[in-house]
This record gives sequence, structure tokens and C-alpha cells, in this order.
Amino acid sequence: MKGLKFVETLKVTFTKILNGKTINKTAYFNSKPQTIINNTEIPEALQSSKEQILNFVAQWISEGSGWTIESVDNHYINILKYKPMRPSSYIQLPQELRNSKKGLINMKNEDNECFRWCHIRHLNPQDKYPQRIKKSDKEYVKNLDYSGIEFPVTTKQ
Repeated sequence: MKGLKFVETLKVTFTKILNGKTINKTAYFNSKPQTIINNTEIPEALQSSKEQILNFVAQWISEGSGWTIESVDNHYINILKYKPMRPSSYIQLPQELRNSKKGLINMKNEDNECFRWCHIRHLNPQDKYPQRIKKSDKEYVKNLDYSGIEFPVTTKQ
């Protein structure tokens, strides 16, 4: 799968005596999502997930609620395929990030050379429509040496 993400969930029943009556309440405790890329990371991720859930349970009990653990009813592990972002062509930004005045310019390219166009925009800033690749940008790129760089650029490059 080239990695996975998982969330661990514990279903716990709590008991509390109130006015001579026993009250039961069921609660779910979720760990934060854990990402595993290599099988050597599994024990550490499971331990971290377990500690998070135990901390949530302890915090819930210690808030003076008077609840005690009656039983642990279920233990779930939800597993998803991990799909890391990969470099590619243009991806539209969320609405709140689309204003270039906020300092983020998302170049509208139709190739896998995002890195080149962002680099060009950095070297050749534009006030009007900075996200567009212009003829001047295509001319400017001819003056730069990108030999040895494969597009799309990987994180190792």
C-alpha cells in the first residue's frame, strides 16, 4: 500500500451512582490519526495511539464527573490507504487562500513544471495577474539552466 493511516477507537461504558440509582453511559475515545510508511514504525505508532486514548479516558474521569469504568466494549482500528501529495500540475487552492495579496501565488500551469514557474515568478514578479504564465516568463526561462532537474521535482531534488 506504500503506507497507511489509522485511527484507534475505544468504546467504554462508565457507571455512576446518582441518588441511589446506577447510571450507565457509553463514550468513544479516538486517537489522533497515525501515519505509517514503514513497517518498523508500527509499534511506536500503536504505543502513541494507546497513550493518547488512555490520556483522554483519564482526563474524562479526572474532571470530577464521578464516573468509573464499567467495561471496555469495543476496540476499533480504522485503516485507510495513505496517499501523500505528489507534485503535479495546477491544483486550485481553497477560496480563503486564493488572494495573491496574502502572499501566496498559485501558478496556473498545464504541465508538470510547477517548480520552474514558481521560480520564474519569484525572479520575475508581476503586479497584474501574477498567477498567469506570460510570454515574458517563457522568454525569461530560456536564460536559466534547469539541466539535471527532472520535472515534476521530487522532494529529494
